[in-house]
Amino acid sequence: MVWASIHEINELKRELSKEFAMKDLSVAKQILGMRITRDRKDFKLSQEEYVKKVLSRFNMAGAKLVSNPLPSYF
Repeated sequence: MVWASIHEINELKRELSKEFAMKDLSVAKQILGMRITRDRKDFKLSQEEYVKKVLSRFNMAGAKLVSNPLPSYF
C-alpha cells in the first residue's frame, strides 16, 4: 500500500484485517519482477533483473551496446 499518511495506512490495515486473515510482511522490496527502492524523497522501480533474465533467455546477455540515434524529426 502506498499512502502519504501512516495513520491512513494503519486504519486501512485495521479495516481489512476485520474481513480477511492478514500478515504484515513489512516494507516491499520487490513486486512483479521490479525492485523497489525508497528513501525520504524518492520512490524508484527498477526492472534491471527482468531485463537481464530476458537477455539471458534469448542468449543475448553478452551482446554489445550500439548507439542508434533517432532522426531529428522525432
